[in-house]
Amino acid sequence: MRLVAAMVITILLFGAGARAATETMRYAITRNGEQIGTHEIEISRSGPETSVAVVTDLTVKVLFVTAYRLQHTENERWVNGQLVALNSTSDNNGTRHTVSVSAKGSGLELKVDGKASLVGSNIVPASFWNPALLGRPLMLDTKDGQVMPVSVRDDGEEELTINDQVVKAHRYTINSRYSQDLWYDDQAHLVQAKLIASDGSVIMYSPL
Repeated sequence: MRLVAAMVITILLFGAGARAATETMRYAITRNGEQIGTHEIEISRSGPETSVAVVTDLTVKVLFVTAYRLQHTENERWVNGQLVALNSTSDNNGTRHTVSVSAKGSGLELKVDGKASLVGSNIVPASFWNPALLGRPLMLDTKDGQVMPVSVRDDGEEELTINDQVVKAHRYTINSRYSQDLWYDDQAHLVQAKLIASDGSVIMYSPL
């Protein structure tokens, strides 16, 4: 896991410097090779603070009828590599949730649809922009507020073809509520994600 430590240090050092331009990453979400939506991550860093906005919008249609729809928005605020605030809203095929996180004492207060509980400060949102999650024991599903244990398998370096370019990336398998494969480049950027849906379809996140 030495690469994980190096990636986290890179993030912390970058966040501690002068103000950087906002970075936006956009991904096509595909199901069995057909695009069904988009996923956008916007990261802004200023001194020790990092602000992140995530927007996911996808629609699955079967015979021109909408079979599944997901709309999700999320905002995170980090200080010195520590999550201090989060707000998200989601509509998962008609099931709506609001989730918030705020600093409280030595931990965090988690509110899901208005119901509050305390969680540890080492929790990481499952937004996957931040490879710090690779070294944490718990992950927060920001779509519904579920706190999940997580384990990580390091699958080594691979070469991917992204937009007709060969990209070297490190692959990790995340085992939690769902099993997912994530690929990060040497700049700690998420370059690809893959999961198998409950119906057996292959869901991919690939850069636009």
